Order: sequence, then C-alpha cells, then structure tokens
Amino acid sequence: MAESPVSFDMIILGASGFTGKYVVREALKFLNAPSSPLKSLALAGRSPAKLTGALEWAARPGPPPPGIAILTAEVTDPESLRRLCSQTKLILDCVGPFRLYGEPVVAACVETGCDYLDICGEPEFMEQMEAKYHEKAVQTSSLVISACGFDSVPAELGLMFNSRQWGEPAVVNRVEAYLSLESDKKIVGNFGTFESAVLGVANVDKLQELRRSRPRRARPVAPLRTR
Repeated sequence: MAESPVSFDMIILGASGFTGKYVVREALKFLNAPSSPLKSLALAGRSPAKLTGALEWAARPGPPPPGIAILTAEVTDPESLRRLCSQTKLILDCVGPFRLYGEPVVAACVETGCDYLDICGEPEFMEQMEAKYHEKAVQTSSLVISACGFDSVPAELGLMFNSRQWGEPAVVNRVEAYLSLESDKKIVGNFGTFESAVLGVANVDKLQELRRSRPRRARPVAPLRTR
C-alpha cells in the first residue's frame, strides 16, 4: 500500500512563542528558495490568532507569503499532535520547557514515523527521550534530533572546528567551551529560558541518576603511533 502524501515539508509547533517567532522568521528566508528543500510550511499552536500575528511579524516589512497554513494543536492533546505528524515530514518543536511539554511531541513523532527537531538545551530531557524512544524510533524510521538552539549550535560548531585541527594519531575526546555576550543594549532572557534553567538545576540529581543507570560510553582512544 502506498504511503499517503504529506501536506507540508515542515510544521513549526509553538510558532507564536518568544523563540518560535524568530524560528518562523528564519524559516521564511528558506521557503521556496531555489536551492532549498523547504517548499511548504505550516505553523501550529493553541491560538490561531497568535499564530497569525507571529507570521505577520516574521514576514515584516512585507506581507506573509501565500500558502502558509495555520493549524491548531495542543501538547496536552495527543490526538492533535498525531494529526500534525500525519500532515508533515518534520515537526520543529519550540514549546518549552521541554521537560514539561516535550515528551508528548516526541512520542507522537516516533509513533507515526515523523521526524522531530527541537531547540532544547535541557540534558535530562534529551537523554530521557533517547533512553525511552530510541528503539521505537528505529522501528518507525523517525529521526529525533534535539539541541538545535542557540545554546547548542555554537558549541557544536566550535567542537567541529577544534576537532579538525587535530591530525592522526591524535583524537579529541574533550572540549571545554566558553561563551561571551557583548551588546550595546541590555541583555535579557525570556521566561521560558529562565524556567528551563531553574528546573534543570533543581533536578540535577535526576540527571545524574539517569546517567548512572545507563551503559557507559567509552571515550575515543588515539591509536598508538607506529614507526
């Protein structure tokens, strides 16, 4: 039996939130660009009115491009999430804190075989999802990828850059990264980021317990130099 065609290349869930609006603005830069695979896009969340407002904000100074659907979904309603997954190849989740709201989205994606992407920077959530859903995701061919937000991408790029500076037989097994922010304006954060940080610190013992319960991964070992 042939698979039903999806309606959208990507759905941004939580698109009307503080971060979600910026994600939409960036997505619009790639929508229908000549070399971009992103040809169709939808926004999803609890309030159609707020989603419409976020789209108009992201498209400034011009009008929003035509054909972007506004869909209603709620992370506490699994059926609404499954409906989203049935309409797209990829859910980009911007609804945090992820320890509170992320798992139902991951579960729906894994169940339906839809791919999942998020902006999470919460280690316990990411490791819990891997431990709980990895095998099912393999069965349904669902890619579940976290840590695509600001606090993760610069660190990944820095790791890649530093790793490429080392040649055989050296192997990098640890990189420490530091971030410095400079601005002429006052640097502020939104409440969701603050809430995620507070919950992460408050539950650090649970993260340690999770890591102790899982098999240890060996660090890479540099091969012995031969002459």
